[in-house]
Amino acid sequence: MTIQPIDHSLLSGAVQPSYDAARMNAEGQSFQAKLDELQRKAETPPASEAAGYVRKNPMTAEDIEAKKLREACEGFEAMFLSMMYKQMRATVPESELFGKKSNALEIFEDMRDTELMNAAAKSGGIGIADMMYKQLTIKTR
Repeated sequence: MTIQPIDHSLLSGAVQPSYDAARMNAEGQSFQAKLDELQRKAETPPASEAAGYVRKNPMTAEDIEAKKLREACEGFEAMFLSMMYKQMRATVPESELFGKKSNALEIFEDMRDTELMNAAAKSGGIGIADMMYKQLTIKTR
């Protein structure tokens, strides 16, 4: 990501669209980085196996594929919930009673909401990951 000089026309109150665009760009890049990391981890064996250690109950190729599919479904649900939560938060009117939110507070709330939705998806979420997993496992068998 490159750092752009500050455009002073944005300081007149139209900062939110550029913030949203930057946030969406950062989310896309972090999602791609996470996918790349998971792909790399799936391709390289753990150090213990490379040293000659053999587990008692090694996972079969089907188990590994099922686990990767489950993680992908949970990741999709987390991203969907995060986007939905962001849109729900945008419908709440902001009060000037306590002052305007700073950019730092908005970034903190976005990060907190993203982690909250990641935790919700891992703990069962709203069932999208389960439905996707069931549907995709039927087609792959």
